[in-house]
Order: sequence, then C-alpha cells, then structure tokens
Amino acid sequence: MKETTLRKKKIVRSQFATSLWLLIGGIIILGTVITFLTIRGIEQENRQLETFYEEKGASIITALEAGTRTDFRHNMGALRLQTLLEEMSTQPDILFLMATDANGNIIAHSNPNAVGSRAFSPQQLAELQPSRHVSWRIMEQGKEKAFVVYRDFRPFAPIDGRADMMPGSMGRMAKRMHRQELGCSKEEHTFRRKLFPPKGPAPVIYIGLDEKTFATAQKINREHAMVNAVFILLIGLAGFLALSWAQKARQSRRRMQTSEALANEVMFNLPDGLLVTDGEGRIAMLNDVALEQLNLVDSNVVGKSPSEALPECVARLVELTGGEELSEIEVECLGERGEVIPIGVSGSAVTLDDGTSIGYVYLLRDLREVRRLEAEVRRKEKLAAVGSLAAGVAHEIRNPLSSIKGYATYFGSRFDEGSEDREAANIMVHEVERLNRVITDLISLSRPSDLRRSETDLNALIKHCFGLIKQDAASHNVVLDMKNDETLPHLSVDPDRLSQAVLNICLNSLEAMPEGGTLAMNLSHTEDLVTLIVSDTGQGISKEDAVRIFEPYYTTKSQGTGLGLSIVLKIIEAHGGTIRVESQEGVGAKFIIEIPVSPVGENA
Repeated sequence: MKETTLRKKKIVRSQFATSLWLLIGGIIILGTVITFLTIRGIEQENRQLETFYEEKGASIITALEAGTRTDFRHNMGALRLQTLLEEMSTQPDILFLMATDANGNIIAHSNPNAVGSRAFSPQQLAELQPSRHVSWRIMEQGKEKAFVVYRDFRPFAPIDGRADMMPGSMGRMAKRMHRQELGCSKEEHTFRRKLFPPKGPAPVIYIGLDEKTFATAQKINREHAMVNAVFILLIGLAGFLALSWAQKARQSRRRMQTSEALANEVMFNLPDGLLVTDGEGRIAMLNDVALEQLNLVDSNVVGKSPSEALPECVARLVELTGGEELSEIEVECLGERGEVIPIGVSGSAVTLDDGTSIGYVYLLRDLREVRRLEAEVRRKEKLAAVGSLAAGVAHEIRNPLSSIKGYATYFGSRFDEGSEDREAANIMVHEVERLNRVITDLISLSRPSDLRRSETDLNALIKHCFGLIKQDAASHNVVLDMKNDETLPHLSVDPDRLSQAVLNICLNSLEAMPEGGTLAMNLSHTEDLVTLIVSDTGQGISKEDAVRIFEPYYTTKSQGTGLGLSIVLKIIEAHGGTIRVESQEGVGAKFIIEIPVSPVGENA
C-alpha cells in the first residue's frame, strides 16, 4: 500500500510539473505576442499623433497664406504678415511662428525682436530640407522643445516679370503687384521682395507647437497601451488557466468515468465475491457472485449494516474487522439447498493518500473447488501408495496362492463327492481365486493406463455391455433401458477398458436393486463432449458416501474390495474425461460420464 501511495504521489508531481511547464510556456508565448502587439499599437498611436500635429501645423500655414492673400487684395500698401504671426501666436499650444528666407534669415516672427536675425545655420537648413510638402521636426527652443511644422510659404505663384504667362486671377494679381510696387516704400519693397522673391527658393514658414502637449499625449498613449497590454495579459492568463483547468476537469472526469467503468467491469466479472463497505461500516457495493455465495435473495442491501443484510458467518467477521489487512479466514455458510459452502474471506482497507480510511474491501472466495482438488490430490496420493504396495507384493503373493490353489484342488479330488472335506477344499479354491482377483485389481490400479485406442461405435459398445449383464439383470428382476444417439460419431477410445468401466458401474447398480428396478443408459453428445448417463432406481447413495466412493478401498458392501469405482475413475481420466455421481437415498443413483470427442491427455 505504501508503494501504491508513493506511485500516486509521483504521478501527481509529474502532472504538476507538466502543468507548470505548460503554464510557463503559455505565459512566454502570450507575453511575446502581447508585447509585439503593444509596441505596434504604440507606434501606430504615435504616428497618428504625429499626423494630427502635422495637420494642425499645416492648417495654420494654410490660414496664414489665406490671410496674406486677403491682405494683398484689400491693402496693397500694408502686408500684415508680422501682425498675423503675432496675433496667432497667442493661441494655446503655439510657442512661435516665423517666416525665413532661403538662407535661414528671419523675415517675420511672432516675437518682433527676432526679425532680422538668423534662425538656422546652413548645416541645419541642409538637414531640414524644406520643400512644398509639409515636414516636421522636434527642435530646441531655448529651454523648451517644440514640435515644428514647416514648408515653403506660397500664398500665390512667384513673380518673374512675365505676368501674362500666369493663368487666371493669379496672373491678374501679379500684374497688380507689379504696377503698385512703384508706389511702395523702400522698406515695404524690400519686405515684399524677401517674401515674394521673383527668382530662387521661396521663403519657409515654421509653426512651433508646444512639445510638452505632444510628449504628454505620447505618454498617455503609452500608459493606455501598457494598461491594455496588462489587462489583455491577465485576461489571456485567466483564459489559459480556465482552459487548462477545464481540460484537467475533462481529463479527470474521463479518468473517473474510465476508472468507474473499469472497476464495475472488474467487480461484476470477478470469479470471486466482492464486498465493499464505506467508512461507517455500511455496505457500499456487492457483486452478483457474492450474492450467490451468501445466498442472498434480496439484492437491495446497499446502505445496510452487515448484521442486517449478511449471513451471520460473514457479518460478524466484517463487523469485527479493524483497519488492518485481513488475511484469508475460512468460514462456512449454507447454500441455497442447505449444503455447506466453505468461503475464504480476506480484506483490505481503502485509504486516501494521507492515510485516511474511507472503507474496506472484502474478497469472498468459494473454496469448494479447492477442497475438491485437495481431495483429488489425497486420492491420487493414496493411489500412488496402493500402486507402490501392489507392485511390491503382488508377485510375491501370487506365487504362493498358485501353490495353495494347486494343493487345494489336489486334496479336494482325494475326497468323495459331497463330503465335508471336499467342500472345504472347494471353499479354499474359491477364496484363493477371490484373493487372486483382488491382486489383479491392485495391479490394474497401480499400472499406467496404457490405452489401445481405435475408432469405436459407442452405441454398439453400450449394447454389448447390456448383452453381458442381461442374464444377471433378469435374475435381479431389473429392466434394461437403453437410449442410443444415432448421430454420434465414432470415437477414438480403448473399447476394452471403457467396457470394463461401464460394466463395473452396471454391476454395482444391479447389486443396489435386490428387489428389482430399472437400469438405464443414455447416450448424447455436443460438438466437444460425449455424455453417457448410467442411472438406476436402487437404494441410492448417501451424501457422505458419494464424496468418497471413488477412493481406493472405500466400500459400503460387506464383500466388496473398494477398488471397482477407483478403477473406473482411472479409466475415464485416462480418456481425458470426467465422472461424477448424483444420488438421493431411496430414489436411486446416476453416474454421469463425459468424454471429449477429440482425444486428449497423455494417451491421446
């Protein structure tokens, strides 16, 4: 039981280790996938945020260009770009706005003091590479950082002195600017030329947005992504654990169902009886074999105490059992017909891994077959002893008996016919012959049963045996009844030895019917066995005698040797068959011989 418990613990540890490694593997895979998706989501959120700020800056640039065009239409003498930059810089999240020429010199700035200064070095301009398309960079603006959106500033097409080549309203606007430049001040003329150069690169407009807002938005996005990742990870782990537990539950249910089905199959197909009691000592389970062994008519015994449902022979033993194992103890119970059935009872406690007892299992073994085999062993041992005795003394006894018989015959012939002396001599000869027959039976019993098999018609053999006892049967007023089996095939048997066995049984039956009766022989067969039943209507055999009639020297007759049925048993067993007797005193006896159709045994 300790080894079983250790094996169970090893299995549990192995299953736990496997589950742990599966859990770790699932966490690693799930964590990798979630990390990848989180990083990708953060990058997408950042791109969307960058696009939003870029479009915001582009919208401001477009608004500035629109304002510049409007001012140009309504007031050619005063372009208010500087004013527009100063006014728009007051909006939230805007740090600065400025316009520079192609060399990085500031033309207009939200801070008027910065106008005329240089905003970027040539190296920085080369890195920025302003163009007609909107771009953005994170730049240092004093102690702060700015999200700077920039592109070429083009409120309308540049003037190259060839206004007639410009289509539509843009051409007309260029012509008007060209005509009115003559009336501008020198300062305004210079500003115009910087802002709208007739040749060369266009000026660049820069929108500086507060980077803190951008960084804060990025941080919020990262935090949201991390929270979502952790949440998804927890949900994934919970789902994985739920699936794992559900799988374990299904496996446990399947194992439980399999174990239960296997236990039920084993229990109800055991050749022995099985009795199970629970922790309170009440009957929890009982198979059909146990019901039959204990001669229980009511099978509804589950939940009852042993004293209420079981025979006293077993109930007391079950109630007195402790928590330890019960070695096999033999008890005797009464069968359905009142016969005594020896039953071996053994038991063992059912315990959990922690040693807690939850019940008891009892195995009930029918010992009748064991007792029969033990009796068979004893009989064969006795036969072996008789055989050794017969082999040793038969020769030594027969020689003197031959001499005694010879002298008895000689002296009998010397006396007159009918005299007492001659009668005494005849009695001596008769007794010598009887003793010689006993020795012959001893020798037959002791020597190996070497059969001389031949294809034999059992119907003819039985008819021949009836013919031999016909006169004796008539003298005993016994009617002979024979039922043949016309479909019986010929069997490979020793006809002489088999006839000897049948005759021995028939002669015993005749002696059991001194006042007459019926002696019947019935032949039948199946695919594997041939059955011969010899029955009489004589005195019958008691139960005590029926158990021992095949033992050597056991006899109920005053003049019998007790070897006849022993020889019959030996002949039948030599053919691979069996013989048994069924009898009831005062009704008669029935000998049932079964011989296999195909030869078996040592003499096959």
